Amino acid sequence: MPKLDTYPKLLVENRRTDGQRVALRRKDRGIWKSYTWEDSFEQVRLLSLGLVELGLQSGDRVGLIGDDEPEGYWAEAAIQAAGGVVVAMWSDSAPPEMAYVLQHSDARFVIAEDQEQVDKLLEIKESIPGVERIVYWDPKGLRRYAAPVLMGFDALRELGRKRAEARPGEFEERVSDTQGSDPAQISYTSGTTSLPKGAVITHDAILASARRMQEICPLEPGEDVITTLSTASVFHSWFAGYNYMSRVVINFPEEPETLMQDIREISPRFLLITPRQWESLSSMTQTRIADAGFLKRSVWELLLPVGYKVADLRSQRKPVPLGWRLLHALAEAVVFAPLRDKLGLTRTRYPFTGSAFLSPEFFRFFQAVGIRLRQVYGSTEAGVVSMHAEDDIDNDSVGRLCEGAEVRISETQEILVSGPSIFSGYHKSPEKTEQVIRDGWFHTGDSGHVGERGHLHYLDRIDNLDELAGGHRYAPAYIEGKLKFSRYIQDVMAVGGRTRDYLSVIINIDFESIGKWAEARGISYTTFADLSQKEEVGDLVRADLERVNRTLPSEARVQRFALLPKEFDADEGELTRTRKLKRQFLYARYKELIDSIYDGRSEVPMVSEVKYRDGRKGQVSTSLKIRSVYRDGGAPC
Repeated sequence: MPKLDTYPKLLVENRRTDGQRVALRRKDRGIWKSYTWEDSFEQVRLLSLGLVELGLQSGDRVGLIGDDEPEGYWAEAAIQAAGGVVVAMWSDSAPPEMAYVLQHSDARFVIAEDQEQVDKLLEIKESIPGVERIVYWDPKGLRRYAAPVLMGFDALRELGRKRAEARPGEFEERVSDTQGSDPAQISYTSGTTSLPKGAVITHDAILASARRMQEICPLEPGEDVITTLSTASVFHSWFAGYNYMSRVVINFPEEPETLMQDIREISPRFLLITPRQWESLSSMTQTRIADAGFLKRSVWELLLPVGYKVADLRSQRKPVPLGWRLLHALAEAVVFAPLRDKLGLTRTRYPFTGSAFLSPEFFRFFQAVGIRLRQVYGSTEAGVVSMHAEDDIDNDSVGRLCEGAEVRISETQEILVSGPSIFSGYHKSPEKTEQVIRDGWFHTGDSGHVGERGHLHYLDRIDNLDELAGGHRYAPAYIEGKLKFSRYIQDVMAVGGRTRDYLSVIINIDFESIGKWAEARGISYTTFADLSQKEEVGDLVRADLERVNRTLPSEARVQRFALLPKEFDADEGELTRTRKLKRQFLYARYKELIDSIYDGRSEVPMVSEVKYRDGRKGQVSTSLKIRSVYRDGGAPC
């Protein structure tokens, strides 16, 4: 039997052994449509041979952009089956970002989802002369487009069909020629501090990470899984291993707006969504409880502490006393089980988060309500490094070290990783590769330590760790995560540094949650900017800051804050596409505001430039208030 060291080889094998078993399921216009392994094989075969007919050669790069849908999933396998290398991009990437990735990767072809993506590609066509064809899978709105570079999926499949008839068995031969050591994809980093770098990842590295996930969270063939991670996320590639290696059914939700309803209909055994989505789920739950009647709200407030108590005991691996077990059984029957049913998570055995740090506050909340949330820690370059096992969840860690992942902590507390899952190097950047891979160890740039139980504890990016003038060191992500647990706060950036005596924060309010809160209290407002500067909103957020401050060392307590009149925006360069803060950019952009906070001012005029997706620019002008957490301007005794 040939070595199954690439996803295309596994696809061919699954079609041979389980051709009529459901492989994928997609919701379209409210109806779930199923695709068998035979269906997937045929789609991939025709698309792959069509690309070969267009001229795709082994090692060629192919751009891929669109939402996570079966067509994109098949396109990935089709590219790799022909020996090509996938270069996936975030679906909300702006045209200049797309141009950079396609130029840097030397992509010859691009596969795109729909008219929106095609329009962006045509806009930058002069900047990407190396792209010979743009193939799209959703033809809506594109019928009258006459650009010769364009081609639909139907036309590509027809090319593949004709080639298959002329050369029987070619697809299988090409798949058998793929090797685990071949590059499978180039994944571009989020670019928090510089231009994105293209990490070259082999089939072997992807499968090594996928196996680690399945060893800790085994699933049976035919079980349902859901993820909403973009194809541009390397987590998406690791997750695909469940489909190819365990033959589970991947379910594709219809739209982001229908995600919760789709999850409830499926109630997947394995769910992998982003920290941002878990944060939104927590905020939504708390908002609905706050809007509930007096009796329901009182029962929730009475029994939630029981959930927290039991969750904390389990996290510490301590026995749960009989009295607490009885109270927890009551809370489970009355509150927690109905809540999980509403969320569609009654059958979910493995709820996971990945791609960014999620605060322990959120972990405790979900553990308390019976959702055994786990973290997977990894990176584009390092692969999967640690995960929470079902019987070993520590709210303060990012999971137990995976077998095969060698981890070392440097003298500067940097996490170093070695093993078969690390990447091969940065595309066109040997000097940057040498900077991060030394003596076989990948230097992650993350700070952390390994605990007594073999769990990895993540602190923050080393570049983000800072200290105040008094010498107290702090991790901004830790403080920010605690604040984001509030249903009234959407985003937050901690500000301090060696020249500052105390910490401050710049906050994005959760417009929906605070808007409902304001309406219920008869507080009138017109816009996001207007609402953010209301005195009542300042007092509301101040209460959350006081709550978080009580959990922090006195030296690290937040003293002053400002509520921005707009959200941080990836299209304006303030966030990465994975919703991480671009701190250096934000520090520069809001320098005047930051200086005003530490100058002791209570108000500062602010004009913010807003860039719209169609290229237009606008401005938001407001008088931004700067507030002290403690009304007398100082910390509590």
